[in-house]
Amino acid sequence: MKRLLIVMVCLVALTGCAPRTKIIEELQLIQALGYDFESDSDFRTVAGSQIILPQVENLPETEVFSAVGNTSRITRKKMQTESSKTLVLGRVNLVLFQDQLAEEGIYYFLDILQRDPVIGRNVRPAVVEGKVYDLLSQNYKLDITVYQYLNELIEQSESEILPQVTLQTLLYHYYDEGSDMYIPMIKQYQDRARVTGLALFKGDQCVHKLSVRESSYLKLLKEPFNGGFYQIDLDNGDYVSLENVDADQDFTIKNTEKGMRVTITVNIKGIINEQGDVKGPNHYNGSALTHLGTEQFEKHLKSLLKTFQELNVDPVGFGANARSKMRDFDIEEWKRAYPDLDIQVKVNLDLISSGITEE
Repeated sequence: MKRLLIVMVCLVALTGCAPRTKIIEELQLIQALGYDFESDSDFRTVAGSQIILPQVENLPETEVFSAVGNTSRITRKKMQTESSKTLVLGRVNLVLFQDQLAEEGIYYFLDILQRDPVIGRNVRPAVVEGKVYDLLSQNYKLDITVYQYLNELIEQSESEILPQVTLQTLLYHYYDEGSDMYIPMIKQYQDRARVTGLALFKGDQCVHKLSVRESSYLKLLKEPFNGGFYQIDLDNGDYVSLENVDADQDFTIKNTEKGMRVTITVNIKGIINEQGDVKGPNHYNGSALTHLGTEQFEKHLKSLLKTFQELNVDPVGFGANARSKMRDFDIEEWKRAYPDLDIQVKVNLDLISSGITEE
């Protein structure tokens, strides 16, 4: 009997010491975290929260919290005073930076994010043209939450148009001396949002913005992918669309008498799936259309690379590739040479269509 009493006392003691389980209905689950420029000394933190109502099967409600301060800790404390539930960052899947803030520099915020153990490395970053608060507060009249909508919008764009970016790759490009950061840009447009291109960074500052079309050509230079969409313009003002594009790249770097020469070979395979005018492609046989398409791809890629060199930014990561392939690589010498570096582009284009002859 005495032994049984001791066991019961121990069980009660252990129960009292057990950590309190957090009930999901008691939490404000933050899904999107953003930052707006306020002044030279202050910024606004914006948190998009999902509210799950108990025993309700409708779409979870959304709520936006914000606060102004000069440190992240202060703004989070202020936001917590507005919520009757505990703000939890463990569900964040989207991090947003106002474009003006991106131009000032975002290292402080990247450092906060990388030091926070509850922020996952697969979080998607984006630069917002306009206020982050306005973007997250907009009623988009959809059957999903605002944060899920924006996240899926970027995800879909990255599958066909933009090079893929996560917090992990962003931090890698920031700390790697052989490459520079780039971040997708989004903008509120009436009752929708749209992807508008890529923000290019030098260090932690945005120095240039690429259009959607320019961003799609960076994707050709940056990563292997399939499922892309491109267009070949015909001489008569018509066009041919390429879908389900497969692409990959190969880099070669050589030392010549005139200095280093980089050659990037881009292999592109696509299906002709749409025509602006049925008669248009009939003016071209298969080889002529391939030749025209190859010229256009090479022209666009060379123009984009010239822009990168003029800005002295390296989103393609030529420096990182050179470091991995060259002995005694000197990063400082590379940086001095990059703006005038001899970069050659070669495109191998393979068009698939049953409607064009091969004559």
